[in-house]
Amino acid sequence: MASSLTKSLLASAVALVVAGATTAQDSKFQEGVKLLRLGTAEDRTKALEAFREVLKEDPSNEQAMSYYRSITQDEWFLLLSQQGEIQQIAQSILERAKLEKKERSRDAAAIEALAATACAADSSYDDRRNAILKLSADHGEFAVAAIASRLGNPDDADGQVNGIAALIQIGRSTVLPLIELCKSSNATARLNAASALVHIGDDRAAPAMAMLAQSDDQESVRTVARSFLTKRSVRGSAVELYVGASAAYLQGGVAPGAFSEVVWSLTDDTLVARDVPALVYAAELAKSSALDGVKADPSSKDAQSALAQANLAEANLIETSIAQGDEKAKELEGMVPEFKMAALATGPSTLRLALEAGLKKDQANVAIGAIEALAHVEDRTELSQSSMVAALNSSDKRVRYAAATALVKASNGVAVPAADKVVDALAQAVTEESVRVVQVIGNAEGLAQATKEAASQRGYAVACEANAIRGMQSLLVNPGTDVVVIQEILPDGLPEDMINNIKKDPRMANTKVIVVAKDAESATSRFEPFAGLVSVVAGPLTSESLVAAVNTAMEGVGAEPQNVRAEGYATQASNALLAMAAGKCSITGALGSLDRQLDRGDSVAVPAAKALGLNGAEGNLAALVAALKGSGSVELKVASAESIGDILGRAATCSDDIAQALADVLGSDAGMQIRLAVAGAVGKAKLDAARRAQLFSSIKKIGTPVAN
Repeated sequence: MASSLTKSLLASAVALVVAGATTAQDSKFQEGVKLLRLGTAEDRTKALEAFREVLKEDPSNEQAMSYYRSITQDEWFLLLSQQGEIQQIAQSILERAKLEKKERSRDAAAIEALAATACAADSSYDDRRNAILKLSADHGEFAVAAIASRLGNPDDADGQVNGIAALIQIGRSTVLPLIELCKSSNATARLNAASALVHIGDDRAAPAMAMLAQSDDQESVRTVARSFLTKRSVRGSAVELYVGASAAYLQGGVAPGAFSEVVWSLTDDTLVARDVPALVYAAELAKSSALDGVKADPSSKDAQSALAQANLAEANLIETSIAQGDEKAKELEGMVPEFKMAALATGPSTLRLALEAGLKKDQANVAIGAIEALAHVEDRTELSQSSMVAALNSSDKRVRYAAATALVKASNGVAVPAADKVVDALAQAVTEESVRVVQVIGNAEGLAQATKEAASQRGYAVACEANAIRGMQSLLVNPGTDVVVIQEILPDGLPEDMINNIKKDPRMANTKVIVVAKDAESATSRFEPFAGLVSVVAGPLTSESLVAAVNTAMEGVGAEPQNVRAEGYATQASNALLAMAAGKCSITGALGSLDRQLDRGDSVAVPAAKALGLNGAEGNLAALVAALKGSGSVELKVASAESIGDILGRAATCSDDIAQALADVLGSDAGMQIRLAVAGAVGKAKLDAARRAQLFSSIKKIGTPVAN
């Protein structure tokens, strides 16, 4: 039997600020509730099937609200007190219902009139109540600015009390503007904003309350703030809490029902709403929290790092979304350099901390952004201690490739730290021809290990998140994911909700989903409505079965995104290896990989050929000769000929096969630029007089034979 406290908490979870009687007609949802109330195991199984049918239809927020209103709160308690999938389906319906609300109006005149009624001393109880309900339903967070003028008026005690009461009843949507109001120069406004937040009891206010408790110049304000912290059992300094809040936004995004179209700030003691696209809403909140942390303690490296992380993550998110064809993200493209500059300005030590945080939290977007920034500003004298060296050990090849390339760039290819690891990473990167990005979501035993092993294979970049919240956030900030592998039973959500989110995001139009189930046959029936998008495989997965499932899911899907991605890795790696070779660093471990890239596009093949000339040996001559005599560009053939000459210049002898190949080109119709490069190679080769004389005879002579 659940305790009365548990029942009270569950009841509060479904106490939406919505008026109206039960109006929905009988539905599958109600049928499931009735079956569940019968209590038998058979009826519970039938109830689950009914609830699954409801979820298969991907009910809109409006439909979810209809379901919400169709049963009593006692019945909601029954649903939420269940264990497993029934509870998760009920939570999914409930969250959708919470999102069903009218578009928030910003009509300042209408808001002011309602606020005046809600806060006036001479308004009747019914008038105040109706005004508050109207503010809540039609205006939400936009009501705070009008009520704030009453909160800060020391001559209007009734307005203050009624204003606080109104804000409490409007609820969680007022939290973010109230947090900003806590920064007001008006002590009365700060006191009343803090008081409202104490009663609303939202942990998002914890950093602001800690800030007031430790530094406000009014004891009354400090007392109220301390009561919030005590009541919520909050520990830590303001800067620690701000940094934690910023990290939470970057890692977990925004909680269901907490999204908004605006971010609030206080300008000249006035609340100002700034429109923010949904794509970057969480990142903007992360930046705001981090900036408040910096203000709380300007010397805090953690706060500076959090601010850099948020800027880097937002820049990466916009760039990745643009690459996926998101037109709304394209509108934000001009802000990307601004965010990157803000991160660069924090300096190498802060960027190192940002990279360390990205590695520790498995946030590839933060880690890669920090690496790219460090490539520009890292102190060369401290390069061996840079966190980029640690990034070479990342299990995420995207991070590892970025770190290797950045270390070469930062060192100009000279005395590259951890050169062996850098060469190993670049040797793998230069061979990539098609890279499939895979996001695994689940905490089943062995799943993380299977992911790690699959990620080490050429052609796959695989990451793993243990739960639905982190997994969904990873998808939102890395929309270039090709395949999502979801464990059927998750600790904090339903695969159906994740799949529907993927379906609705145009950036993931080509993303495929694999569900890993214990009973594949039953799961196939469960996910039948997602046919074409979702495939089901039996668990547990090994690295081999994971890769096989991904390959099957991607059959028939165009390879362009994977090829473009791989070409970028290979191009950067080829140029980095060339820079290392030019900087007198040994790239011996990558020579075999470079050999195999001479039949690719010039962006990869040309620097590969040049790098072979600088660091290659006689064993690389065959590949260079093949490129010289192949169908590649003039630039590639010239580079190959020059590299053949460089290797021959270092070699003790020149084999007859190589000499003959050079003679063939000299006597061919190849362009003069190519033949000049070959002549240079001949000049460097160590040939006996007879062989050299034979090569001279290959050179074309004036005049041509006259036909009979």
